[in-house]
Amino acid sequence: MDGQAGGYKKLGIKRFPARAQRETAEGKYWRGVKAPVVIPQHGPVTSIDFTPSAPYHFIATASTRVLMYEGASAKQLKQFSRFKDVAYSGVFRGDAKVMAAGGESKMVQVFDVQTKAILRQLKGHTRAVRAVGFCWDKVRVVSGSDDASVRVWDVAGGEEV
Repeated sequence: MDGQAGGYKKLGIKRFPARAQRETAEGKYWRGVKAPVVIPQHGPVTSIDFTPSAPYHFIATASTRVLMYEGASAKQLKQFSRFKDVAYSGVFRGDAKVMAAGGESKMVQVFDVQTKAILRQLKGHTRAVRAVGFCWDKVRVVSGSDDASVRVWDVAGGEEV
């Protein structure tokens, strides 16, 4: 029967022991990931900014307010609602002690994060201020407006540079 078609020798199925699973760093990470957290807002969200250092809080600018949340739990910590109209572009300063935001009110407002007090109102734009950012030196703010201008402000003096 050797060499003929259909002649074969049946082999037994070889069984191997189950491989021990190794725990990898990537596996641990992905098992710890939870479902996304949805935080309802009162209007369209126009910007989100994060503190650059621990505890990594974040702020969301929506409607006539800027809301500050705890980074780990997404629990609301503070609400800055001293805007007469829609607020835009809430941003933290590098040390997260000061926050600035523009708005339809044609000005940039600078807040103390701890007390929520308005430190400065930077006026000079003739239309809505939609973009705000702190300079690297932490003492100047840059703003962009619908009036097609970018302005640099000295926060300490409250004046345009």
